[in-house]
Amino acid sequence: MRIMSHPTRHAQLLRRTAALATTAVLLGACGESEAGAPPSPSGKPSVPSCVTSSGDVLADIDGDGRADRVSDPSHTGARLTVAFGAKTGYGKPVGVRKLVGDGGGEKGVVGAVADFDGDGWSDLAVVATGETQGDDAIKPAVAKLVSGPFSSSGRGQHTRNLDLVETRGVSVADYNHDSRPDLAVFSYNGDGVYQTEARLGSKDTGLTDASADSAGYTKYVYSNNPVKLPPSGLSKFYPKCGKADGSG
Repeated sequence: MRIMSHPTRHAQLLRRTAALATTAVLLGACGESEAGAPPSPSGKPSVPSCVTSSGDVLADIDGDGRADRVSDPSHTGARLTVAFGAKTGYGKPVGVRKLVGDGGGEKGVVGAVADFDGDGWSDLAVVATGETQGDDAIKPAVAKLVSGPFSSSGRGQHTRNLDLVETRGVSVADYNHDSRPDLAVFSYNGDGVYQTEARLGSKDTGLTDASADSAGYTKYVYSNNPVKLPPSGLSKFYPKCGKADGSG
C-alpha cells in the first residue's frame, strides 16, 4: 500500500543526485551527427513549420526538405507518431517505441517533439520506463533529448540524457513564456505521490535539468488516473497551417 506523504525538497534532491552527476554530455561533438542520423544541417529548414487544426505539427523532421507530420492523439506522449514525407503524401507513421530505440520494449514509452533549443529544427524528447515497483520510484531505462533533425529510428545530431524519475506522460508546454517550448513531465515521485513538473526549453542544452527555476512549476497529486498534464503549448510556438499545408 502506498503511503500518501508529501515529498520534501531534500528527498527530491537525493533521488536526483546520481542523475544530475551523470547527465550525459553531448555525443555529437564538433558538429558531427550521430551514426544513422541525417546530415548536419547548414541552416534552418526550408519547409516552414505549422500546427494543424487537429493539433498535429507539420515540419521537416529529418532534414530532407519535405514536410513530415507529428501526431499524438493521446496528449500524453504514449501515441506519438511521425509520418515522414514522401514524394506524394506521407509514409507509414513511425511510433514512439521505434523512435526510442533501445527501451522500446518497456511498459511505458512516451515522447514529444518540438524545437526545444530554438534552432529551427524539431527535437525529440523520449522516455521509456518499466513497470511500477512498490512505493519507490524507479529510474527510466531511457530518458533522452535527441536534437534534430532526427531520423525515423530516433537518431539525431546529438543526444543528452534527461534527469527524470518514473515518467508516465510528457507533452509540449509553455511555462515561462519565452521563445522556446518547454516539456511537461508527469511522473511518480514515490510514496504514493505523483507530480507534474517542468523541463524548460534551453538554447544551450535543449531542455534544462531540475532547478530552482523549474521547481516553482511543480504540482503534486495522489493519483495517476488520469495523467495530469497542462494543455498543449504547441500553438504558442507554431503558426496555424493553411489549407495548402494539409490542415484539412
